[in-house]
Amino acid sequence: MRLCDKEVSPIGLGTWGMGGGFWTPDYSNDDAYVSAIRYAYERGIRLFDTAEMYGGGHTEELVGRALRDFLDDVLIVSKVWPNHLHYDDLVRSAEASRRRLGVRSIDLYLIHWPNRDVPLSESIRALEDLVDRGVIRCFGVSNFDARLLEEAVSTAKKYEVVADEVEYSVYNRWPERDLIPLARRLGVTIIAYSPLGRGSVASDRRLAEIGKKYGRTPVQVALNYLMRSSIPIPKSSRKEHIDEIVGSMGWSLSDEDAAVISRL
Repeated sequence: MRLCDKEVSPIGLGTWGMGGGFWTPDYSNDDAYVSAIRYAYERGIRLFDTAEMYGGGHTEELVGRALRDFLDDVLIVSKVWPNHLHYDDLVRSAEASRRRLGVRSIDLYLIHWPNRDVPLSESIRALEDLVDRGVIRCFGVSNFDARLLEEAVSTAKKYEVVADEVEYSVYNRWPERDLIPLARRLGVTIIAYSPLGRGSVASDRRLAEIGKKYGRTPVQVALNYLMRSSIPIPKSSRKEHIDEIVGSMGWSLSDEDAAVISRL
């Protein structure tokens, strides 16, 4: 599929926890994280998700370092924290993220969470100006429900809102009610974070039973289900887990098995 005029893989790699946590950097495993991100690229993953909050920006530095030789072939997503949504703050955040990533333009830049104290129109105006200036190539939102997504789309005047990144897994299918149908109508791509139910999927016997038909693991079954209506972005820094994630691509669940999963 295409996103922001780039061909992307049907699954991406999340980077939360690589290089630190909530606004706090950790430099102790940098080489291992860079190696993992590069390995994901070598195995065919072409979308990488990060945020200014991850490691206080250090995760962006690791993503940029890992992918600097492949920038034309990948789509990098980053996000602005909700206390930076006023016009000037958002512009500063985007410029800082671009520097840390070491890119000419951030491929896809998202509002990380909505902020009721900042007019959405002010944030969208900043995003559209950032596109005009070449700091970002396209923009979207994250953690926006159907009502907020519709508001964002109607607020954007010069460019389209191209994506909404939300929590979505076989255990947390709330986007299927209203958000995914709306996103399809509007041409907005859904990106699914925490797609493995924070690890619960791996030991799910029901998914394992379905997986036997395809020679796939529960993780691969769950991700393949989500790929029907989103780009899931599981996070992993272990190569064997990345191999398992990649194994969710290149095949498809039957409609019957997808229907069974939708009733879990």
